[in-house]
Amino acid sequence: MRALSPVELGRLVWRRKLWVALPMVAGLLGGIVALKVMTPIYRTSTLIMVESQKVPQNYVKATVTTSLQDRLQTIEQQITNRSNLERIVDEVGLYPELVAGGQMAAAVSRVRQDLTLQVQGSRIFRIFFKAPDPVMAADTANLVGQYFIAENLRMRESQAQNTSAFLESELAETKARLEEQEARVAHFRIVNDGRLPDQRDANLATLAHLDQKLEITRDAIENAEIRKLLLEREAQTYAGTGVSASAEASRLEDLRLDLARLRARYTDRHPDVVRLRHEIAALESSSAGRDTGGQGPAEPLAAQQLRQIDMEIARLQQDRTRILRDIDEYQLRLQEIPRVEQELLSLTRDYDNTRKSYQALLGKRTDARLAENLEMRRQSEQFRILEEARPPGSPYAPNPIMLLIIGIAAGAAVGVGLVFLREEFDQSYVDASSLEDAFPAVPVIAVIPMISEESARPVRAAEGGAA
Repeated sequence: MRALSPVELGRLVWRRKLWVALPMVAGLLGGIVALKVMTPIYRTSTLIMVESQKVPQNYVKATVTTSLQDRLQTIEQQITNRSNLERIVDEVGLYPELVAGGQMAAAVSRVRQDLTLQVQGSRIFRIFFKAPDPVMAADTANLVGQYFIAENLRMRESQAQNTSAFLESELAETKARLEEQEARVAHFRIVNDGRLPDQRDANLATLAHLDQKLEITRDAIENAEIRKLLLEREAQTYAGTGVSASAEASRLEDLRLDLARLRARYTDRHPDVVRLRHEIAALESSSAGRDTGGQGPAEPLAAQQLRQIDMEIARLQQDRTRILRDIDEYQLRLQEIPRVEQELLSLTRDYDNTRKSYQALLGKRTDARLAENLEMRRQSEQFRILEEARPPGSPYAPNPIMLLIIGIAAGAAVGVGLVFLREEFDQSYVDASSLEDAFPAVPVIAVIPMISEESARPVRAAEGGAA
């Protein structure tokens, strides 16, 4: 069939209008019958608002930070599981024909199809439900709304408790690790006492003091050896005990002058000062013994002083050895400080990181406990029903006007299809254009209009009068 223009299509439909009108009337009648036969479906909804946290976020930070859309999807999945939907079917009495026939799975699937969640804005959402009975539809929508509220509370409390428990566990592990690292650092400090970086200045000061003390000891040894040498010479000069009183007086005067010079430089506890005081006391005691005419054999003074000097030199040499040993020890400590500092730095770095983690977890645990108390006291973000579902007065489906329009449109489509089909099998030519299309090589000479009975009567009457 050739393509038709809109005008030609209109003429075609108008010429065979009965072929279109009858199916349209049939479609209208079919829509009316469907309205009478179909079961009406009622749809209602529960409006729920998300209330903000009653305590400012600056004071208590909630642990539930998921978006409303994500939470609603999670809650919807939990509510629409089989056990919950079976409980809703039993409580409301939905689909009694399916339940009576033992088709609970079909009833659960039907609830999933009839239940719809729609988010309106950032803090409002609706729960729609449709059912053959308006009261059941309203009861189911309200019951599902209550389930949403209860599930939201349970989910938030569970998440807050799980967060708090997790932080408690992490805090305990971090604390144990921190105590272990503290013990390692303390043990390291004990083992490396004297070689720690913060003891460098003290070691340097002690080493300087030991150097000064070593210098003093060396000077004392040198002075003692000089005095010993002098005494040995005097002993050789004055053999036996025949030492003149004038020589002893001169020696005593020299010792007192040396004592005065040493006191000007050092304190009374200085070894040279103490030694000179002992020598002066011994010399004064010997002179006093001779002046009083003491009897008995007396040890020569020079020999007694030599023995004291030898004892002093031996003691000073022991002090020098001890000082040198201490100097070597402190120098070794100073040499080992860089190594100890590097090891201590590694230990303290791990300890500082763990301590910071522990303090951060401690703060988070406190926040989590506050958030948990907030959830338990119902002071956090909550769902609240703004508008309960009520039984609708008119059915949601089927829509009468839409059903009738669909019936008429379907009938019209069938009629137009029949017109095209009839036109396809019709071999007659209704006008000159169709004839020219069929025989393009043959020209149309003339067109005789259709003569009907009504148009022929005036012609026959005129012919009869003329006769």
